[in-house]
Amino acid sequence: MAKKSTLDRLEPAFDRFQEAHFWIHGLERYYHEAEAFRWHLNVFIKAIKEITPLVRKALQNEIGFKDWFEPFGERLSTDPLLCKLSDNRDYIVHHGMLALESSGSLGITEGRGIKLGLSFPINPNEDSDDAMKSFIRALAVNGDFLGFLAEDEDSLPCVERYWRLPSIDEDIVDVCARAWLTLGETMSAVAEWCGVERPQFNLQCRHSSQQLHFKIYNRKGLRAEVLDIRARPDFVMAEGAQDAAPLSIDDDD
Repeated sequence: MAKKSTLDRLEPAFDRFQEAHFWIHGLERYYHEAEAFRWHLNVFIKAIKEITPLVRKALQNEIGFKDWFEPFGERLSTDPLLCKLSDNRDYIVHHGMLALESSGSLGITEGRGIKLGLSFPINPNEDSDDAMKSFIRALAVNGDFLGFLAEDEDSLPCVERYWRLPSIDEDIVDVCARAWLTLGETMSAVAEWCGVERPQFNLQCRHSSQQLHFKIYNRKGLRAEVLDIRARPDFVMAEGAQDAAPLSIDDDD
């Protein structure tokens, strides 16, 4: 068996595998932007579903490969996580847009978790910025009674957000990372079968949970938005509404 030419024929499969890695980082980058996040998820699911067929096609004529690969193919085809992602890919192709679920909280963070948060519905078709704007409008009308925008040098306002696919009770990016690593184990074994040192794939390059799930906002800018809303001629504040602390844009953050 010509090992070098065999490995060369695997290039499309490994290219697709690395493409899926690229899309994982796209999901991280656009985690708080609804449309871009959904589009990156679409192409990740597409790329990861194409990897195994590309491996089979590349090595189908290699003596002994079909029987050797069969257990790997069986495990991948029955892996619950990969099956669910595949089902979602089929839905995209034959029916339309992915139906994503989004949840989150708005509050303040000191750089590690959320210190004070209120669960707030986040439409899966809206950016995290839209959720914050809705929250700010609610504060303008009902008052910042919890001191969300009160001066505090140790904390910053934030949106904490999570994305999920129906039937998968885990954050989508974590799901994609696990799926990629699962395929990575097979790709490592295939490369070794082709006569090269077994590569080790990892995702140590991933962002931290705090970087991924939290979007930070400038408190002074948010106070300015509240004051702008209240300055409108048709603005009416809710009866009994009050702020925990005076709102001013003259304070330094």
